[in-house]
Amino acid sequence: MENTKAVSEVEGKEIAEVSDEELAELIAQNSKLQENENEGDGVKADYLLLAKSGTKALKPKEKDLYIEGLKIGDIFLQKEKIILGSEIKVVPLAFITLYDEKDGTSKDARFFGRWNKEQATSFPTVEGNSFNRQLPNGHILIPVNWVMVEVLGHKEIENAVIAFKSTGSRIWRAWKKDASERSSSSATLVYKVSEQDCSNDNFEWTDFGFEFVGSLLEGETENKNEAVFCLKKSSAIRESYEKHTLIANRKVEATPVQAYITDNGDDAEEATDDDMDSVGF
Repeated sequence: MENTKAVSEVEGKEIAEVSDEELAELIAQNSKLQENENEGDGVKADYLLLAKSGTKALKPKEKDLYIEGLKIGDIFLQKEKIILGSEIKVVPLAFITLYDEKDGTSKDARFFGRWNKEQATSFPTVEGNSFNRQLPNGHILIPVNWVMVEVLGHKEIENAVIAFKSTGSRIWRAWKKDASERSSSSATLVYKVSEQDCSNDNFEWTDFGFEFVGSLLEGETENKNEAVFCLKKSSAIRESYEKHTLIANRKVEATPVQAYITDNGDDAEEATDDDMDSVGF
């Protein structure tokens, strides 16, 4: 059972002005937790999605999924039917790797739940694939990389996640590397997120792209109250998955569960896991 209590405890609270000394202490605490981030699991998420040519939310015939006014290149939330526009500013709170359990690797494969990294990597890799893991029941564990973000100007989005899979994991790794080189705590950095064109020898597609804008601690993007909020929220997330309370250890199941709403209308544009280069899972 997923537990988001630690995250929700810092939601919606007004942050009082803090001294530079208090802010420095928050950064130090958050930095220590960031060092252990690779041990993270994942959380229940509000997915930020990118509208592409095959996105069901663009098609009136899809009824419940259709979002009026959505355009190709827009960033949106499917369940809430919120359109955020073609670019947003975010603060990366945590970079997390987790594994989806499915009964295959096709687009129509059924979803059985999520596994934390530590437990998932205890299973052997699939023959011919160094990324996916094989469960005893025949199901596959497929790695997914999340960036948990605070969407600036949208406090109503509590647990925003940008998910990267397959070749998109290269973007996730590049973003994580950029953030770690700029600051000991990614929760003080501001990035612009928008659509970018991607390609390799076999495919062309679009995905999320990121661009560094500034810091919450200085310059045009300075906002110490927002920095305090993001540091506390980031620490709550990291403390929870460091203790493995965000996603409990799982047992091998025989019955699928209802998957979170995701946009699978454009998977044909992505390469397979076999095309991925070395990933630090």
